Amino acid sequence: MTKDIGRLLNTSVPARPAPAQGGQGGELQVDPKALKNLEAPAKETEGDMRSAVHKMVPDSEQAARALGREWSTSARLTELTTGWETALKGLAGQVGDVGPKLARTAGNHMLAEAVNRQAMQAISSMLGG
Repeated sequence: MTKDIGRLLNTSVPARPAPAQGGQGGELQVDPKALKNLEAPAKETEGDMRSAVHKMVPDSEQAARALGREWSTSARLTELTTGWETALKGLAGQVGDVGPKLARTAGNHMLAEAVNRQAMQAISSMLGG
């Protein structure tokens, strides 16, 4: 399931869609179910990341202690561990937040579709269609 998150976080995808071929506008296809289905993998990936960080920190701290305080490498390793721990926990939180945001996007899309459908039906009935 985490491979779905990998595709979602793929930064090689252009920020803007390419123009439609032949000058015709293309239709944006949104699959709300697919968006909602990414919520669990996002949380799973967040948990995996937090677990890996939790395992890394004690090993790194033990290595720093084994070097001894007189080695500057020991202090630097402790600083690096703290920095990586903070950064990776923050990243894990951001990855975990993606899922609920996608679920809200799916809900908003379905609501917009329903409102648009109702508006078009109202216009059609007003025009005698």
